[in-house]
Parts: sequence; structure tokens; C-alpha cells
Amino acid sequence: MKWQQDLIKDIRTNSGYDDADGNAGGRIIRDIKGDYTWREFSEGNREALTEYFLKTKDTCRAILEIGVARNASESSCHVFLGNKKDETIYVGIDIDDKSFLNDANKNIFTIQNTSSDVENNIEKIKSFGVTELDFIFIDGWHSINQVLTDWEYTQILSSNGIVAFHDISEHPGPYHFIRNLDTNVWNVDLRCLNDWGIGFAWKK
Repeated sequence: MKWQQDLIKDIRTNSGYDDADGNAGGRIIRDIKGDYTWREFSEGNREALTEYFLKTKDTCRAILEIGVARNASESSCHVFLGNKKDETIYVGIDIDDKSFLNDANKNIFTIQNTSSDVENNIEKIKSFGVTELDFIFIDGWHSINQVLTDWEYTQILSSNGIVAFHDISEHPGPYHFIRNLDTNVWNVDLRCLNDWGIGFAWKK
């Protein structure tokens, strides 16, 4: 498996939440205007994701997002859709139907499926004209085993591609995974650790 090449140790037994989400969901937070609102994706998360995506925008040919549009217009999905070039292909995978986002003229596609179905999803991604992914955003089910599975999409990550994880402070899968990446192989940047947390990894 791809994750076995990229982690410094086997993390499958590091948590009692191996097959559970672990306190999933949003929370009430105070935004910069002083308003209290329910959020699953903070303003700091959006700013960090936007920063990293804009670094790759001009050369980014394909984006994969696992877990799509769960915070409406303030979601990670809209960071990508609001900033990508029209020729950049966006593919979102979600267990719920997100086809309302589809727009072939702007190369926006969604797949209604579990991200665990890696082989079939990759075949579908390739059917959209994608040979490599330049940005992968992982924000699906947060168990350790599921994040290990979602990492398998990096088998088609481009050499300059970036992988981002949401909830690296809140949930066991992304928390353990990104902290156990082999830093001899991967650059790692952890952000917004005072809220849900967001992390980025790219090859050295």
C-alpha cells in the first residue's frame, strides 16, 4: 500500500478510534466580525488553503477533493471553485449527491461514491481527462483506517503535487497520519492548530 511507503510507522493501532470518526461535526465559533456561528471549516482554514492553492494555481491541472461542500459557500470546495482556472479539472468525491456543482464547461465534476472505492474512483477520474493530480484535499471520514485508504489517491499525485488534510487537530485519522509522514520524503506544514487544524504535505 502507498501509505506504507510514506509513513515512519504503522499507525493503525495508535488510537481507539481506528474505525470511528471521533467527535465529528462543527462547533459554534466567533468569526472576525464578532458573530457566533456554526462552522465546520474556519476562516483560518480557508485562508491557509487559499494560500497553498494559489501557489499552484497557474500550474495546477487537476484537483481532487474528498468530502465536498459541507460548509456551503464558506467550504473548502469554494476555495477551489472560486480560484481555479477554467481549464483546471476539479473532481469531488462524496457519499452524498453533489451533482448540483457539476459544470462540464468549467471542468467541474463530482462522483457520488465512498472514497474507499479507490480503484473505480481513479478510473472515473481518468475518464475526465486526468492523468495526474496536482492538489488533493482529504476531508472525508476521519478514522485512521479511512485516511490510510484516502492516501492511496496519491499514487497519481504529480511530482510537484500538494496533499492537504483538514481536521488535523480534531480527529484521529488526519491527526496521526500527517504527524507520522516520513519527513525525509515529505515536507509538512501544520496550520490553525487552535481550531480544527489544516495540514499540507508535498514531496521533497
